Amino acid sequence: MLIICNGTFKSGSSWLHAILLEIFKIKNIQIDSIPIKYNPNIKSPTRILEDNLSNFLKNEDFKKFNYITKAHYFSNKIMLEKYSDDVRFIFINRDVKDAIVSHFHHFNNYRKKDLSFNIYFKFIGVFKAYEISLFNSRCKKNFDSSLFFSFEMLKSDFIDSIKKLCLIIGVSEISISEILKIKENTSLSKLKTIALEGGNNYYPELGSGSHKLFRKGNVGDWKKYFIDNDLKLINRVIQLAPPVYVKIGYFFMFTLRRKFGL
Repeated sequence: MLIICNGTFKSGSSWLHAILLEIFKIKNIQIDSIPIKYNPNIKSPTRILEDNLSNFLKNEDFKKFNYITKAHYFSNKIMLEKYSDDVRFIFINRDVKDAIVSHFHHFNNYRKKDLSFNIYFKFIGVFKAYEISLFNSRCKKNFDSSLFFSFEMLKSDFIDSIKKLCLIIGVSEISISEILKIKENTSLSKLKTIALEGGNNYYPELGSGSHKLFRKGNVGDWKKYFIDNDLKLINRVIQLAPPVYVKIGYFFMFTLRRKFGL
């Protein structure tokens, strides 16, 4: 079985990935290593790059072995493909406004900048919000709603969320005590401690500073950041009805730049 933890940037996909790994660990189910050729960056939890997924499915015996990868798959090619029952996509999304606040802090940490949120949102965040909204819309259009989880749902009803996750991955029984152990081992403080000790692979681009990206994980944190005009704008973006300049800016800042590897 291949499990793909798919979510847009800062949506909670690292948390979902950590939770799934912990489920397998507690249930003593072996997770097999994905060959390095599908992503040479061995420090990344994304073990299969988007462009390499089709080759993985052609070449690897995912019916016999268990694999798991974190992912930000977004292309129409991936979304429209028909997959066997042994390929399990699991999606996670988050309030776009909270995701943008999280990306703001990620950007400042990674780029070693000290931008104000207002400046960040006008020149970067609004375009990132459009990408997140496109990502969520495309995934929901092509996959069953039962495969979708939300950051907020995991926060508010962890036990029920884990039970649903187990059904998707074929784990028939899990006890409350096991779920509470999973919750403890994947808590924000635990993941941050592991990152400080150099024991996890999330945000490898930050090296020893990766712990900074495990922030508060609060729901509704956006209320401290958005002014009225920016809130009106991001709500338009979330509805995929942004001003034309946002679509144009997104094309140049994200689509075209990535196409040429800039």
